[in-house]
Amino acid sequence: MDRATLRGLKAVKVVVDPPPPEMERAGFDRDHLRAGIEQKIRDAGIKIDNNVIEFLGLGIAMVQGGRKVPLSFGKAPVSLTLSLGLYQVTVLSRDQTIKTVAETWEQQKVIQATAKSLDNVLPGAIDELADQFVKAYRSVNPQEGAPAAQGQ
Repeated sequence: MDRATLRGLKAVKVVVDPPPPEMERAGFDRDHLRAGIEQKIRDAGIKIDNNVIEFLGLGIAMVQGGRKVPLSFGKAPVSLTLSLGLYQVTVLSRDQTIKTVAETWEQQKVIQATAKSLDNVLPGAIDELADQFVKAYRSVNPQEGAPAAQGQ
C-alpha cells in the first residue's frame, strides 16, 4: 500500500531535521546530509524540485527505553534511529475540504556508532535508506530511460 502512494510522483524535495549538535560538530550538518540524499535521488533519475509540496524527510534520533533522548557520545556506542519518510498532502475521505500533510512511505534503520565511527557508519546507513526509497519509487514508476546523472 505505501508504495502505491508513490505512483505518479514527479519530483520531491529533501528536508533534513536538525541533527544533534554532536553530529554537526562531526561534520554532519543539515546541508551536508541533504546534499548526499539529493545526489543519490538524482543519480537514480528522480527529479529534485524545491518548489514541490511533497518532501522526503530525514530524521535522526537517539532512542532509549522507547523514547527520544538527547544524543551524547561517550566511550560506548550509542543507538541511533534514522528515519526517511515521504510526506504528501492528503485529503480526508469523509470531508474533502480537510487537507493535511502525512507520511505515506517510511523506512527506518538503527545503527550503533561512537563519535569516532560516525563518519564510517552514518553515510552508508543514509545511502541505504535512500536506495530503499529509490527501489520503492521505481517499483511503481518504472524508469523510461537511463538515469539522469546530471543535475535536474
